[in-house]
Amino acid sequence: MMKSNPKDLENIEVCSNCFSPRIVPYMGYETGKRFICQDCEHISVVTILFENLDSLVKFLREKRDSEN
Repeated sequence: MMKSNPKDLENIEVCSNCFSPRIVPYMGYETGKRFICQDCEHISVVTILFENLDSLVKFLREKRDSEN
């Protein structure tokens, strides 16, 4: 079984639209530093950086609770 590296759970960069961590460079940076989200397909130069997985989970829970 593969164990996750604790460093993989630090400095998590997410989509500024849907908060998914599944973002990749758009056009290989040929158009400047842009990212495309693999979940919502939003293209942006702005991403959000969370210090670790726990802070991302806490943010998403608070966001969900405030919407209900």
